[in-house]
Amino acid sequence: MMSPLSGSCADCRHFNARPLDIEAALPGLSTLSSAYAAVRSNDGICAVHDRYIAASSVCARYTEIRSEASARERRTQIA
Repeated sequence: MMSPLSGSCADCRHFNARPLDIEAALPGLSTLSSAYAAVRSNDGICAVHDRYIAASSVCARYTEIRSEASARERRTQIA
């Protein structure tokens, strides 16, 4: 799996890849599987567009995360 490019949604302050938040945003997801599944990769929810998106996506509303601690908080590594 390749890392998303710099400037992609994965590095945007509006991107949320936390599994619990994804499951809350998509209530039926836990019926099918889980937001912890490996097939999810690093995908997440965009707060601006209110959509489930790939971490590698890009858009004009990109806003850089100011601190690395905040970036880690918004992403989850797949073990």
